[in-house]
Amino acid sequence: MAVLRLLVVLAAAAVALPACFSPRQPACAFSCVTDGLCPADYHCADDGVCHRDDGQGICTLLPQIDAAQDAGADAALD
Repeated sequence: MAVLRLLVVLAAAAVALPACFSPRQPACAFSCVTDGLCPADYHCADDGVCHRDDGQGICTLLPQIDAAQDAGADAALD
């Protein structure tokens, strides 16, 4: 009987643990400057960084620069 009770408790814990999983979703954290792609629930903003769709949090990342575009401008100066 004690073994059965232990199995029931372990099964209940195994079902409950995934419900507690809540990954951290930063306000912004991903560069989208080259491809414009962002994870689900994010959008690519004008600064080249993926921002949360719900606007939660403050973005402290610096704007992203596409080095290929910048290099082309430098070559034109030569």
